[in-house]
Amino acid sequence: MPSITRRKTIGLLTGCVALSAIGGAVAHTTQKNAPHLIVNNQTERELDITTVIRTVEDSEVLVDDTAAISANGDHGYTGLASNEPLDVTIHTETGLENTYRWEETDPENALSIGVSTDEIGFVVATPP
Repeated sequence: MPSITRRKTIGLLTGCVALSAIGGAVAHTTQKNAPHLIVNNQTERELDITTVIRTVEDSEVLVDDTAAISANGDHGYTGLASNEPLDVTIHTETGLENTYRWEETDPENALSIGVSTDEIGFVVATPP
């Protein structure tokens, strides 16, 4: 029966701790520096969904993207450098469209967008 040496055990544990620290640092940096936005296709078929994100102050376009999102799948956006309100417009290939003024763009907040067959809903997730 193969045995693991003390040196291999310590090396393995050290590697796990290092990976955890790196992963935590990346997640913390990403959370802290950029709001996140997730578009969730809540239908039973793939949809082409267009996301347009603009700054409220000067209407600068930060994102203008059309993504094919699988049934019950999602598509995310990160790196939205903003501590100001944003207008988020979602448009589907079926003709649904809705715009939301995202006021709470603090770096720790996220915006979740649910697209169903007959509506588009927006929910801001804020830390407790």
